[in-house]
Amino acid sequence: MLKIRCTGLPAAACVAFLTLAACAREGQDEMSWARAALERNGDIEVIAADQQSRTFTVRMKDTGELRMVRADQVVAAPSPPVAATAATAAPQPAGRSPAATAPAAAAAPEDGSAAPGTPQSAATSPTQPSSLLPQTAAVAEAAPGKVLEAGPGYTIKAAVAQAPASSARARDSNVTIAAIERRHEPIICQGSRLLHIDNRNLVFDGDAVAAEDGCELHITNSHISAGGVGVLARAANVHIDNSLIEGDQASIDASEGAQVYTVSSRFRGLSRRLDTAGVHDLGGNIWN
Repeated sequence: MLKIRCTGLPAAACVAFLTLAACAREGQDEMSWARAALERNGDIEVIAADQQSRTFTVRMKDTGELRMVRADQVVAAPSPPVAATAATAAPQPAGRSPAATAPAAAAAPEDGSAAPGTPQSAATSPTQPSSLLPQTAAVAEAAPGKVLEAGPGYTIKAAVAQAPASSARARDSNVTIAAIERRHEPIICQGSRLLHIDNRNLVFDGDAVAAEDGCELHITNSHISAGGVGVLARAANVHIDNSLIEGDQASIDASEGAQVYTVSSRFRGLSRRLDTAGVHDLGGNIWN
């Protein structure tokens, strides 16, 4: 026990001296109590203590982060009203004393959380609506057209998968990779002969291809673009497969009994058929 003697001092000086000694002893006891409380917390480790500034340097064991805690935060920090009520009602976990849990609450202001005295509801963010939360696997795999969520003025349904395009249509998107050939004169097939145009990329100033008087014309995997008519057929048979025919005046002009057979092709421009001529769509074609 500390003994203080005031022999030879006036009464007033002795009283002042005793008051200062009591304050120093009280400060030392407060630091000791705060250090003991911090050491009982298994989540932190006391690294250093500063008697002058009355602070402790502690290390968080889980992250290794260093923090500074004041002694008055551990011993005499006011607790939030709501939090204090909840702590009183909830039972303490086995093996943990109230003093051991106090440093964690006192150190909360150092890491940017709500300060003591702030209601807990203000420190927490509002819960997001269920419509903004990520979809679960069950919702993501919902049957097409199934109602996922509905409310006043809105309905959310699972998307319906688009049917894959037909093979004939898919081929039209890129009928040929051949280099472009520019021509000033048309290609003409006359009489009983066979002409096969395959994998060509032809651009004409005027009319493009003409089949006349019994010619048998086959156009496959080709792109024909004409400033006039794409394909002219006069008393001839024309077969167009997986090709793109373009004409500023017309894509096809058939007359005099010509027969044109088309499949899996695309035509941009008018398609004209006169007298007994015929244009036979065998499927997979796109007109204009």
